[in-house]
This record gives sequence, C-alpha cells and structure tokens, in this order.
Amino acid sequence: MKIFENPKRVLVTRQFEQSGSFVNLLSAKGHYPFLLPMIETVQLCPVIEPGEYEIIFFTSANAVKYFAPYHHNIHGKAYIALGEKTAHAMEVFLGISSHITPTVYDLNNAMQIIYSIPLKNARILSPGAEKRLELPVEQINEMGAELITPAVYETTFAEYPAGYLDSFIVDNKIDTVTFCSPSAAKSFLRQFNGDKSLLDIVSIGTTTALFLDKQGVISRYPENFTVESIVEII
Repeated sequence: MKIFENPKRVLVTRQFEQSGSFVNLLSAKGHYPFLLPMIETVQLCPVIEPGEYEIIFFTSANAVKYFAPYHHNIHGKAYIALGEKTAHAMEVFLGISSHITPTVYDLNNAMQIIYSIPLKNARILSPGAEKRLELPVEQINEMGAELITPAVYETTFAEYPAGYLDSFIVDNKIDTVTFCSPSAAKSFLRQFNGDKSLLDIVSIGTTTALFLDKQGVISRYPENFTVESIVEII
C-alpha cells in the first residue's frame, strides 16, 4: 500500500457535476476530498437572434453547456474559448473546436486577442451567466463592433441550514478549502461563521483570489488556473 506524505482533508465547493475529476485527482494524491457544493446553476431561456456572428466568445464551460440548445441555428465565423476547459466543453457540447484558446484563464488576455482582430461592423456573441466577469462593451463598440451578451444561465447560492457549514468543517476536520469561482467563495463566506484564518484557502486563479482579498481573506493560487494545478499546490 502506498503511503502518502502529509495528506490533507480538502473541501471541494464546486457543483456535483463538475467535481468528479477534481475529487479523483485529490484522491490519487492521497488527500481526502469532501464535496459540499456552494453554488448551483440554472438554465435561462433568453431570445438570441439566429444567424451568423463574426465571433462567438465563451468565458466558461457552463456558458458553452447552456448555449448548446441554441447552436443549431446560430453559427460563428470564429470561436474563442477562455481556457482549455472551456475549449473542451465546446468539443463535447457543440462538436466544434475553438479557433483561439488563451491557455491562461485571464479575461484581459483574451480581450487583447479579440482587439487584434478587425472588428468594424462585427457582431460578437458572448453567452454566459446572468452575473459574470464584466466585458468591455463600450470599448468594443468604439471599435465599430456590437457585443451581445445574453444570459443563458444564472448562478445561485446553495443554501444550507444555519450552522451546517461550520459543523461540516469541524466534524470532518477540514484542512483546506478550495474555490473555483468568486460565486462559490461568496456563498461560503455568507454561511461560514468560524475562524477563516485557521483554514488553508486555495483559489483556482487571480479572479477568485482578488475577490477573497477584498473580503479580507488570504488565499493562494497556482500558476496555471486549473484544478489539476490546484491539486499540485495542496
């Protein structure tokens, strides 16, 4: 039997359907994963004009998943996926490959790529969450393009009975708490009344870490913004 050094008891706060590989990776490294989703996603039904768009830009795998029912009559000349996980979701749900995939999950990096494309009279479609990373609509409009951002899903907090989260952390002797989005972190902070300084908090990237920092919570994050990289630094 393989003996692992310094195994951790790790709280995974992602949705159930997105946590399988994360849990397996943690287990393979000898850690003990505990799954308690902090957020849920719900399909919305916006009206999206059918036809062809110069660019279709996805910022998350969920954006791809919930846009999929519309794809039969909406097409893009170019597809851009923010991050490798989003690009993989395009292959799974849409059956197409991303033309451009910034490997680092960073919106500013992706926008610089979009700015390098001739945008005059272009229509850019970016389906996503009702509340999400802010896209530079005004700047894109100034370049002569139209940015359309329909909300195809919404993220809601997973609500637990009062005191449940605190008891879960204590009873399971959680060492490390992981967050893969600001929404998950916000939901956790709303419901946790314990001493956060006693927890090792790991964010998936700078966006989530910055949100936590604004709440006075210190977290660390990997160089590459993926769950695989989170596991490597735990």
